[in-house]
Amino acid sequence: MPIVWTDDPAANELLETDPLALLIGLVLDQQVKMEKAFAGPYELKRRLGHLDVRQIASMDPEKLGATFRERPALHRFPGSMATRVQALCQAIVKDSDLTIEIPKYTINMVKEIK
Repeated sequence: MPIVWTDDPAANELLETDPLALLIGLVLDQQVKMEKAFAGPYELKRRLGHLDVRQIASMDPEKLGATFRERPALHRFPGSMATRVQALCQAIVKDSDLTIEIPKYTINMVKEIK
């Protein structure tokens, strides 16, 4: 049985199937309700048209920040969270071994939570 992270089944499915989405949700899970934080990756993907780690890592920070600030904002602190999400993606891209390990790590983490 899948974990219900948000009120949106599509957002929950993304969290279950895309390891980067889950990691972004974990980054956003600060000073907002859990449901808002974990719905963020789905909304970010909708706004960007993708959740590609390399594209997010190399995006113009101002453009990513503007995406986070679009109404309704993706987070209570959209600028700060855009910076943190981009830093996460840059760290993943920088360490190519980490890119390979993230799916395995995330899948194991989700199994433990269940």
